[in-house]
Amino acid sequence: MTTQNDTNRSMPLITAEDVVDFLDKHPEFFMEHSESLSRLEVPHTGSGDAISLVERQVHVLREQNQLIRKQLHELIEIARQNEELARRMHKLALTLMDAAEPKDIFSTLYDNLRKNFHADKVAVRLFGDPAFIDTFAGPEFAGKDAKEKSLFKTMIETHEPICGRMKQQQQVFLFGDDGNEIASSVMVPLHGPGWGGILSIGSFDPQRFQPGMGVELLANMGEVLSFIIKPWIAEP
Repeated sequence: MTTQNDTNRSMPLITAEDVVDFLDKHPEFFMEHSESLSRLEVPHTGSGDAISLVERQVHVLREQNQLIRKQLHELIEIARQNEELARRMHKLALTLMDAAEPKDIFSTLYDNLRKNFHADKVAVRLFGDPAFIDTFAGPEFAGKDAKEKSLFKTMIETHEPICGRMKQQQQVFLFGDDGNEIASSVMVPLHGPGWGGILSIGSFDPQRFQPGMGVELLANMGEVLSFIIKPWIAEP
């Protein structure tokens, strides 16, 4: 007589991988055994009670759908924010182009970035000579041969903005004693024939500007400002 133990010993062991492999090769199994599947129950991760396999799959699909909707909403919100930033950038560019003198350019730039871009600190430093020294030579012009130029050499050469925490020497040069208050910043390179410079936006919030954040709009800001101030810088 065959006992239950003998039957168990004669049955081959089936691993989870075997089951997955079988279902991969026989997708029709779900259609041909729908009634059996509806009777299967699995533990619910929340309550611990058993629920049907079908109900569990519906729950999983619902969660995935909610996640996708959330991600879509976040993408739409990011797109909306970028569109608003682009609009503000365009308006700022038009305002700067209407400025009559460098002092008007810089004061307009500073006021606009503080008001419309929520910047805590803003500074511009140019490594070049003013074209009209008799009429204007503000603190923005550091001089063609300023020793501090080496602090920004790579950035000016690559034309790539940098976000995050700036070096202490950079902070002091750009913002003076107030530089120690800045927890994060973005430095945007300015460039032209024979000259270069930096536009820096500083924030008291350490999370405001992070390494790896998108810099396309900021790079565009550098291009616009470089074009506008070019006539006021003496070429070699």
